[in-house]
Amino acid sequence: MSDYLALLSFAVLGFALEMHLVFVNVIIGATVLTVITRYVAYRRNDPGLEATARDMFRLMVVSELFGGVWGTILTVFMAGLFPSMTAIFMRTYFYPVAIALTGILISIPLIAIYWHLWGRISPRTHSLIGIPMAISVLLVPIGFRYLFAGLDYPQYTTSAINPLTAFSNPVYPPLIAHTLIGAMDIGAFVTATVLATKRNLNIRGIKIALGTGLLLLVPQAIAGAYYFTVLQRYDPYIARNIAGPLLGYDPTTTMFYPAFYTAIALTIALATTATYALYTTMQGKVTRLAVMSTGILAEAVLILMEYVNDGSRYPYLFIHGNTGTPITQLMNTLIPIPLVAMYTMLLSTLAFTAIFSITLYYAVIKRFLPEE
Repeated sequence: MSDYLALLSFAVLGFALEMHLVFVNVIIGATVLTVITRYVAYRRNDPGLEATARDMFRLMVVSELFGGVWGTILTVFMAGLFPSMTAIFMRTYFYPVAIALTGILISIPLIAIYWHLWGRISPRTHSLIGIPMAISVLLVPIGFRYLFAGLDYPQYTTSAINPLTAFSNPVYPPLIAHTLIGAMDIGAFVTATVLATKRNLNIRGIKIALGTGLLLLVPQAIAGAYYFTVLQRYDPYIARNIAGPLLGYDPTTTMFYPAFYTAIALTIALATTATYALYTTMQGKVTRLAVMSTGILAEAVLILMEYVNDGSRYPYLFIHGNTGTPITQLMNTLIPIPLVAMYTMLLSTLAFTAIFSITLYYAVIKRFLPEE
């Protein structure tokens, strides 16, 4: 029963994480695209390009609203289901968490200021406000990704550990590179998808978004290969479950490596579709289906890769080489959680996802946010 409860707890937490990351990646990518496009529009005195930047920012604002809600759900699930893991994070990775929280606290008012003052102050000043806004948004994954690196290569082996040790985790550099490049890549493709749904097509914006997404696919693949190489050395348990027998590994389960190769196949399909979509757009004929497919494919790759990367540690949470700390040791033992409560959490989360999907459709496609 405890193993089944552990699996349900792991699945609920993983699902909340997946939904959170779906929006977070768009937030990061759309923010960086907005700030750069807005600045170039100011330098060139280009109203059309400024309109494109504003469309990108609308997508970012909507994603921030949904991503924040899922972040809260994720935090509640983690603290309630795995209080010991949460305690380890807060003690061992306090400084990285502080960096991420600082980013959140700074970014929220800056996003509101950036939105409210658009068109009300000089373009130069408005463009400058975008710089700290983008930096603060980037601080969030920069801080929180230390926690994921800590799951892959934990450094809390003694109670006397120096919290500054967290910054020397060897898994972190390739992980954050893969995360940030991937987020900007996904954000670009999702931006192109949303722009392609507009009745009056923003061809210029679609070109920028598709071009950016395609340009980032190569460094993203390089960062991914670098990350896997580091996993082979410091986290062989996850590496072998990801790669599977096709690369000569002996996985402990067959649940994950098929998803990994499916994600690679979808990445190839994404590159092909995006190339075709960009080519037709450059010819002045936007193929809406192809453009909209790029964002869907990009998010599908994200979901599969996160499922593989985080799920392949099961039945452990913290990995120690070829073994790890079992999930059952980190679950809530002070307040036993009955199965009916777990089923309720799982079903309510799925119901919230359906509601969120409908609301997101109307917020982005039907544009609850005003056009003007």
